[in-house]
Amino acid sequence: MIRVVLLVLFLVPSFLNAGSLPAFSDHFKTSTLGKVQSRESAHFRVEWVHPRDETFVNALLEYLEAAHQDLDPLFRVVTSGGRKVPVEIYPDLKSFSEVSGLSLARFKASGTIALTLEQRLMLLSPRNLYSGYTWATTAVHELIHYLINSISPSRVPIWLHEGTAQVYQGYPYQKTASLQPSQWGLFKKYRAKSGLLSLETLKEPFPYRKDPEETELAYVQALLFVKWLDQQCGAVSLIRLTRELPSIEQALERCTGMTYSELSKKFIPQIMAQVEIPAGSDVAYFARDFSGNDPRDAESKRADQDSQNFAQLSSRLFDQGRYRASAVEMQQALQKTPVTPPSWRRQLAMALEKSGQPKESGTILSDLLKDYPDDAGAWFLKGRQALLRADMKLAWDAFLRAFYVNPFMEGLDQEMGALKQQHPHFGYSFLKADPQK
Repeated sequence: MIRVVLLVLFLVPSFLNAGSLPAFSDHFKTSTLGKVQSRESAHFRVEWVHPRDETFVNALLEYLEAAHQDLDPLFRVVTSGGRKVPVEIYPDLKSFSEVSGLSLARFKASGTIALTLEQRLMLLSPRNLYSGYTWATTAVHELIHYLINSISPSRVPIWLHEGTAQVYQGYPYQKTASLQPSQWGLFKKYRAKSGLLSLETLKEPFPYRKDPEETELAYVQALLFVKWLDQQCGAVSLIRLTRELPSIEQALERCTGMTYSELSKKFIPQIMAQVEIPAGSDVAYFARDFSGNDPRDAESKRADQDSQNFAQLSSRLFDQGRYRASAVEMQQALQKTPVTPPSWRRQLAMALEKSGQPKESGTILSDLLKDYPDDAGAWFLKGRQALLRADMKLAWDAFLRAFYVNPFMEGLDQEMGALKQQHPHFGYSFLKADPQK
């Protein structure tokens, strides 16, 4: 489930904030959306204001508690006064910008969807992105920042913050950190053209990179570097060293046996150069889009005009109910471009399904999810195919994976509700079944 993409996952550290932020309840006390709501678990307190955001609050609390159970022994953070970790769900980019102090332009330029400021976990509602985002993984990512700040609040550089958060953001379900195929593709592209970011550059705030692609590259390199450091002395141990020693440079030297100057010189030509990219695992990276438009519009810009023409014709034929013809045209579009947009592949799968070719549709979806494992639309279609085979567990797990990316997807709530009525024991935890099969 890691997008990490990111996935993905973006944070602005607390040092970017110069003063005290307004409280969530204060900012929204006169909101036309309604009254601020809250819900608590043993260790977390979630606040939201948009009524629809309640859709995923229970799942978020359950997910965070499961992650907390596994992370607490690793970080060994003792919180005073029994304070519950505050989690805030922002209804839109405007209010997120106003409370955080990060400009709207910066949000859109970097693709930022979550922050940890003043020990508050701040999440943008996934309603703001057409395809959603991995909000539960993102919340755990922000929780790691919270834990890091509890250990060493001022001496941990952003690359160590971000790299460590990615190492552990897969908890509780994925304990081994790995990059998505799109992240490998990004890293491979920039390494091939000698465009990787230096260690000095990674000390700068990630949201201030020039565009979402460079921002994502910074996250990728931070993860790869911290995974390398984790083998040297342990990432969390290094963070504790920053609290015990006068500087991060001394902590790094204790960890690696190299001075900071030596590390900086070796960072790209040796450490990054030695990273082994899994064969055949790299695909094109598509940045987050806050426009609210169908991804087909944004993703099509990466293809040539002939491919776009075929794809547009396919869409028109699909809308007319001419599904077999739509599939033929989309296959033409995909054959003519080296950058195959996931939204095009998803539409091809739907056209094949509706034209009586479920096996071919299933193959397209499986290949798509191998390349883009957080494609909520593809998981939703996988779930519906499992329902047709009367495989309820596989259907639920596929729907659940779609839910953990885009809980507001049209039709998802109804499908999950119907399944839940038939099988009340189905919950928000991932089942053992593999919905890819």
